[in-house]
Amino acid sequence: MTTSTTIKIKPEIKTANVRLRLLAADDLAMTLAWRNRDEVRQWLGNAAELAMPAHQAWFRAHQALDNAFMFIVEDAFTAAPLGQVSIYEIDREMGTAEVGRFIAAPGVSGKGLIREAIAALINFAFDEMNLNELLLLVMAHNHRAIKLYASLGFIQIFADAAQDATSMITMTLKKSA
Repeated sequence: MTTSTTIKIKPEIKTANVRLRLLAADDLAMTLAWRNRDEVRQWLGNAAELAMPAHQAWFRAHQALDNAFMFIVEDAFTAAPLGQVSIYEIDREMGTAEVGRFIAAPGVSGKGLIREAIAALINFAFDEMNLNELLLLVMAHNHRAIKLYASLGFIQIFADAAQDATSMITMTLKKSA
């Protein structure tokens, strides 16, 4: 369940090495190219390539939501785009949200920058939005991502009974007391 309460957020989130800013229409060609790469699509719930009109329609619908925020991750020093992170299905009454849609730009994986961006998003969710729990879904065979999320404190709470290429794991992270 989501609420219609407007969530006030900072226009950007900064850490030592990355800056998160809200997704803008000018970013759509770049994010679509990131999303449509074979090495990214294999990990998505919908692995089909998206066309620009579908991506633009998603963006318009996303802009109307008050319970979801997509951020572009940029280098804090050069403003070079590094990837994207998102928080959505925000339920202020329950104090929960889902995080995901994590994508690294080409050549960025393995440098710790998207991990830093996810950690910043987690801190933002708990400290600024005062949420109590974050959930994420990850494909069961995406061992690299599962290891990353576990290193950030997420624990597995559910796994699909079917063990096939589309099996998903649900992970959670609760705010420290």
